[in-house]
Amino acid sequence: MGQKPLTPEQIKEAYDAVKKHGNVNAAARVLGLPAATLQSRLKHKYPLDVDEQPFSAPKETPVASYVGGPVFEIVSRKDNTFLFGAAGDLHAASKYTRWDVREDLYRRFIDAGAQCNFDTGNWIDGEAPFNKYDLEAHGLTPQLKVLAKNHPRGLPTYSVWGADHEGWYVNREGIDVGAYAEHVMREAGHDWTDLGFMEAHIILRNANSGKKQTLAVVHPGGGSAYALSYTVQKIVESYEGGEKPAVGLYGHYHKLLAANVRNVWTLQTGCQQDQTPFMRQKKIEAHIGGILVRLRQDPRTGAIESCTPELIRYFNREYYVAGTGRWSRHGSVRKLRRIAA
Repeated sequence: MGQKPLTPEQIKEAYDAVKKHGNVNAAARVLGLPAATLQSRLKHKYPLDVDEQPFSAPKETPVASYVGGPVFEIVSRKDNTFLFGAAGDLHAASKYTRWDVREDLYRRFIDAGAQCNFDTGNWIDGEAPFNKYDLEAHGLTPQLKVLAKNHPRGLPTYSVWGADHEGWYVNREGIDVGAYAEHVMREAGHDWTDLGFMEAHIILRNANSGKKQTLAVVHPGGGSAYALSYTVQKIVESYEGGEKPAVGLYGHYHKLLAANVRNVWTLQTGCQQDQTPFMRQKKIEAHIGGILVRLRQDPRTGAIESCTPELIRYFNREYYVAGTGRWSRHGSVRKLRRIAA
């Protein structure tokens, strides 16, 4: 991916510049870096804002990360293809989180040779009045520790965060949850990168020609619609001409779906959380699983000429029983016996 960690010497130079000039923008001009890039690379080690709180959230409403945020990119393989996982809505610290599914998905992605997994948000469950009895850990740090302890290793993860669940901590406690999550996960030895709030744009760079296109990783808002495709279809239809991504990965709705809308390869990335009591009350179905995505890029133009999504779906609840303990959610995925009517 695009950004590389700064060396210790560069970190010291940047920190000294911030201390000398008093703010990130001035220091970035001195160092010849975009301010957002400098902030994203250093705030996990040094306090760069005026209040000297390295994980404090902006005083104003967060802006979607694709608007002036850091630019990330993924380079195609020599055969002009990209291969990556797309799996979000894990909801770590929920009693309904399916760690067995997360582990199995990452195993499948790694075995297939995926370059990374794009996580479409809600990587922790957060806290609200309606989910407090569904939690096995309370508080942002305890929930992130559950995530760090159980998250599979061996594959880079690039994640956005939404206005709900992990985003509730932004509104209440005023903390940059994405930066803090990256800090906790990297401290635990995970290759985890925060893409920012709500929507991040990833450059799909062709290894042979340098031509590029855009991948959007999105955690939208609102409730599920009566038809699986309706909400993301309306999202894509709302894009102005010229700003559409070539590919869009959409979380939040806990649905698995692949479609082409206005020439945008549109994928809903499922979830790794069983239907909760709240979802049961609201009659919301949970599509447990994720997607292995293969894209083929035209090296002459950068256009994404084909998208081959492998939708991986898990239908089983048997892991609750058979001697594993009610809340045992690790290990091999148990296959539910299918009975024909």
